[in-house]
Amino acid sequence: MSGRRSQILLLLAVLLLAATFARPTLQLERPTYRYMFVFDITQSMNVTDIAGAAPHITRLEYAKQTAQQALSALPCGTEAGLALFTGHRAFLLVTPIEICAHYREISNMLGNIDWRMSWEFRSEIAKGIYKSIALSTQLAAPTRLVFLTDGHEAPPIDPALPPQFPGTKGEIKGLIVGVGGDRPAAIPKFDNKGTQTGYWKAEDLLHVDAFRQARAALPGAAPGAGTEYLSSLREGYLQSLATNTGLGYHRLEDAENFAKRIKGQELSIPKVVTTDMRWLFALAALVAFISSYVISVRDSG
Repeated sequence: MSGRRSQILLLLAVLLLAATFARPTLQLERPTYRYMFVFDITQSMNVTDIAGAAPHITRLEYAKQTAQQALSALPCGTEAGLALFTGHRAFLLVTPIEICAHYREISNMLGNIDWRMSWEFRSEIAKGIYKSIALSTQLAAPTRLVFLTDGHEAPPIDPALPPQFPGTKGEIKGLIVGVGGDRPAAIPKFDNKGTQTGYWKAEDLLHVDAFRQARAALPGAAPGAGTEYLSSLREGYLQSLATNTGLGYHRLEDAENFAKRIKGQELSIPKVVTTDMRWLFALAALVAFISSYVISVRDSG
């Protein structure tokens, strides 16, 4: 009886191995990932106030390094694009491409992102997020938005007249990622050659929005008029923008938790893919062959 079982298992192994030549496949729904990372490159992102990070690392550098580490932890097949935010809109550097086949290109491009690429000195965060959502809708395939910023609006907006979201809430899924510390810190000031010349002072900046200043004739740039020359993570503001747009919010504290968040179910894109099942048939053939051999050895002993 044992000999017969051994022969049956050996025959089964042959049949399973033969089946692999037919290239069996199965249609399965799997989570896939496709992102557009938008980096705030405005001057407040040069503040060095990241708790637990290396000394003197700026918010922008920390955002770049953490994004790089998170991408390294994501599976092949993931696609990622890069964009820059300054002024009131985002500029697309590269549309989402597969991260394993183009790892070097993405890594080099990410490493070369710099605040000197800024084309405007304004930092209208709300408008930048709204424009980034609109940009995401124009991409060829469904894409999740990941917008990394400290939330510092410059010039400040009128709380009574905030920019209104023109899109459809939840049309684009994604995250607003808050970068920076909670305590107000001085914003470095640089000359045209990129050399730091000090820090921004109260008299250098507007402390109320320009329209309100004009209406009320307030000296918004007067010393002591406000604290816009200092910067901290505007977490509550970013959370409100996330609520208004249907995006999620995540505070950037380490690469591991960031990778888990962007790899979560909420940001995955279900996709039916053709899965090669030859490995399963080959594995079953191997198990059947080993079982047949074990039975034969045991019977002969």
